[in-house]
Amino acid sequence: HDEALVLSQRVIGLYTLRINASAFQLNKFARRAVSQLTETFDSDLYEDFLNTWGTHIITRSLLGGMIEERATVPRYSRISDEARFAHCIPFSDPGPISSNCTYYTNQIRVISKRLLGGNVEINNKHQWRKTLAGGPALLQILEMVPWSDFVTDNAVKQNLITIIRYRQRYFDSIQADSAELVDSRLQSCITGAQTIINSLYKSLSIPSPFLRACCINNSDFALVL
Repeated sequence: HDEALVLSQRVIGLYTLRINASAFQLNKFARRAVSQLTETFDSDLYEDFLNTWGTHIITRSLLGGMIEERATVPRYSRISDEARFAHCIPFSDPGPISSNCTYYTNQIRVISKRLLGGNVEINNKHQWRKTLAGGPALLQILEMVPWSDFVTDNAVKQNLITIIRYRQRYFDSIQADSAELVDSRLQSCITGAQTIINSLYKSLSIPSPFLRACCINNSDFALVL
C-alpha cells in the first residue's frame, strides 16, 4: 500500500546571532592550524584542515528550537475538500481537529516526532521550551565567510580558495546526482498533491513550502523539497 510522507517543521524561539567578521579574531587553536598551512599546495594537508575546520566561518545564523513531525498519508485518488484534509493531519499543534476529520484521521498516521535544540530528553513541551535559551539549535545559516578571508599569506590564501572551490563543486555534483537519482525513482502519489501540500503550508505555518509529495514503490516514502 503506497503512501506519501508529510513533514511538519514548527520553529520556536527564533533569534538571529550575528558576528562582526571585520572585528573577528581567531583563537589560538585556529591560528595554530592556519600557521601549519604551507605555501606549496599539499592536498592532504589542506584536506585535513577543511575536514577539521570546515570551509567557512558562520557570521550570521538563525538559532532556536524546532518540532519536526512526519506522517504517512494514503494515496487518495480524489480528495473532495483539500483545506479540510490539511487540518485533519493529527500533528501536535495544528489546532482543534473537527469531528468531520474522522474519514481522514483513521487513515493518517504520525510516525515520528523529533525535537531540535534545548534538552531533547524532556518530554514536556513547555519545559523543553525553557531549555532553548541555554542550548539553541542552528536552524539556518544566513551568512558565512570562507577561511581564505582570514589568511594574510597570499600563497596560502590562494591555496584555500582553490580547494574550497573544488570541494564546493564536488558536493554540488554529488547533490545533483542524488536529486536526479531520486527523481528517476519517484512517481506521482495523489491527485491534487500540490494543492494539498500548499494548504498544509498555509494552515500549519510550516517555514518552508513543500514542492510536491511523491512516493516510491514498496512503501518507501519521499517528500521532495
